[in-house]
Amino acid sequence: MIDHRLRFAPEILARLGEELVPHPDLGIMELVRNAYDADAALCTIKLSGASEAGGTLTVSDDGDGMTEAELASGFLLIGKSGKVSSTHTLRLGRRKVGEKGLGRLAALRLGTTVTVTTRSRAEPGIEHVLRIDWDRIDAAQAVEDVPLRIVTREFDPSVSDGSAVWRQGTTVAVTGLRHSISPSAAEQLARSLLLLSGPFADSTAFQVVCDAPEYTELSRLVNSKLLRYFEYRLVAVLDGNGQASATLYNWRDEAEFMGGHADVGHRQGTRRKKKNPTPPMAFDAPAATLELWMFNLNPSATKKEVRLAEQPTREIQGWLRQVGGIHLYHRGLRVQPYGDKGNDWLNINLRRAGNPELRPSTATALGRLLVADQGDVLRPKTDRSGFVETFQFSQLQEFAKSAMDWAADQRLDKREQARVGAATKAHDDAEEAGVRFQQILAAIAPPDEGMLPIDAPSDQATLRSLADSATRVVDIQRLEIEALREDLLLYRSLATVGTSTAVFAHEALRPAARIGSGLKTLRRRIEPHVSAEVYEESFKSPIESSIDSAKTLETFARLPLSLLEKSKREVGDIDIDATCRSVVKLFEGYLDERNIKILFDLHAGGAAVRTTTADIESVLSNLLANAAHAFTRTDVPMGPERIVRIRTRLVDREDATGQDVVLCVDDSGPGIIGIALKSIWLPGKTTFDNGTGLGLTIVRDIVGDLKGRQEARAKGELGGARILVQLPARTGAVTDGGQFD
Repeated sequence: MIDHRLRFAPEILARLGEELVPHPDLGIMELVRNAYDADAALCTIKLSGASEAGGTLTVSDDGDGMTEAELASGFLLIGKSGKVSSTHTLRLGRRKVGEKGLGRLAALRLGTTVTVTTRSRAEPGIEHVLRIDWDRIDAAQAVEDVPLRIVTREFDPSVSDGSAVWRQGTTVAVTGLRHSISPSAAEQLARSLLLLSGPFADSTAFQVVCDAPEYTELSRLVNSKLLRYFEYRLVAVLDGNGQASATLYNWRDEAEFMGGHADVGHRQGTRRKKKNPTPPMAFDAPAATLELWMFNLNPSATKKEVRLAEQPTREIQGWLRQVGGIHLYHRGLRVQPYGDKGNDWLNINLRRAGNPELRPSTATALGRLLVADQGDVLRPKTDRSGFVETFQFSQLQEFAKSAMDWAADQRLDKREQARVGAATKAHDDAEEAGVRFQQILAAIAPPDEGMLPIDAPSDQATLRSLADSATRVVDIQRLEIEALREDLLLYRSLATVGTSTAVFAHEALRPAARIGSGLKTLRRRIEPHVSAEVYEESFKSPIESSIDSAKTLETFARLPLSLLEKSKREVGDIDIDATCRSVVKLFEGYLDERNIKILFDLHAGGAAVRTTTADIESVLSNLLANAAHAFTRTDVPMGPERIVRIRTRLVDREDATGQDVVLCVDDSGPGIIGIALKSIWLPGKTTFDNGTGLGLTIVRDIVGDLKGRQEARAKGELGGARILVQLPARTGAVTDGGQFD
């Protein structure tokens, strides 16, 4: 009986190497990982004449090297991982990152010849040389028909190779490159190598040097010194039990916010403030640490932060173009393609586009997700381009996204607390400072006596007080301007939307009217030619529903044009009850089509608020739109009737300083669920997939400017949400003496 063995044609090497690892830098990175597993401190990549075919790629390290047996049973054994028998390196105890050799094979196949020279730490004065002629192997019938010989020889450790004394380690020289390495490919390789351990201050245990023409500019940009200009730094930790915690540091590197799993474990829009909140589920993912440095590339908006104002913004922008994004580091080394250009694996750009309030992007932030993966939970793909997207990997992503959501919420809460009412307060302070300024001027120069000589000490004190008051007026006005600038940034986008909507409305109004008129004409012409039964069965429903839709379209076309009328932006005494009725009239077609019934309970006694019609219409329009949206939810039960009640009252203030008008909007929807009550007023916060989250922010800002207050209740008298708005009434209004519940 003759024994036979499986044999492999040379073409299998192309399939295993070149096709499974299509990008050369991935294969070269595998050689670098081998250096890391060899406990090297330094790995050097050199490209010689690589801009054309026939060049040379050299990868050398100062690691522990290989014995002849290790070279034969390890380096030449393709498809078996050395981690099975030994998960950590012997000398430094590094967690091994090399895999099954397919990436290494792809790198070795880049040229026609490979020469491996290795010197083991365990064999001083001995080196082993292996040469692989790929042309010879490719010409053979089977791979195993071409024997490979390892030459063992002595070397003098005191002899230099021209740059440094080389005592141990491994050098892999790939000559006769089959294809040129373009400048863009070389830049990608240099970037990958420079990011391998990361541009972070603590990335010193393993260094990679790349000797390539494109490397010079990148090496200037990729460094850690620019990290110190961060505005906020997020550190989130996922422990071995799936529990998350996070700390948000300010630009002084002071811990400003801290949260546990109950805070960080919830995704955006699901953090609920209840007496007995349901704790979030533990993450089913390996322990990890997320570090994210967020930069303010418009520091002029925060002059008080001197360090940020003096930062080299252009250099940071260029730096972030190269290294920005969140990179994944598995056992100390970066895993491609996570964080590569165009690979936004945590969707931070998409999430910023959908909700831009204080969120980072790949152009404004640099981060790393560090995973030790002691239990080998994450499974690398065969081509080394990332991990298989298992449930555990998706949970790791969820942890990172939840931590970033939490950080955005903390920053948003802080910003909104400072912004709400800031313009009004600054305006009041400016008026007060102005009054004080006039009083001092009157003390210096009484109106009927003219300017008096100033020579007494009391006069000098008055002058000093005058100077202080003048400075105070200027400072207050500056604060008012800054507060208004904050509002401007928010409302500029709304103005763009409003202008675009008005143009659309104007153009859509006439076609909407023509559609309605045409449908009515069609109805008149059909009815005489068919029986009543046929019309009822075949024509009535589609025609009538189309006419109703045309009415709705016409209503929406008229609505923005009405709200944007110039006269409505003039300040005056606005009758609340009358304005409520006029706003509902504007929404009439929209509400009727959705079977939403409006109940009026208007008893403000003709009370007025000193403001603009546009302000009151904006408040009520947004409240009506929110109530109508609530009825579209299908994930929660609600009653069959769709009712919105608008109630007004004129009430006495508790401090007896005057009277307020209270506007209350109740609905019979599901109530406020899935979001904390205090969060509904924040920009970008919404429970609707296509919502902007700006409607209630507008309500809050208008109420704040009018020195009123607003309140939200999850459940009102009709079973749904209740929103109350309380505004100062004009003096002299007649009250019915009631109080509002």
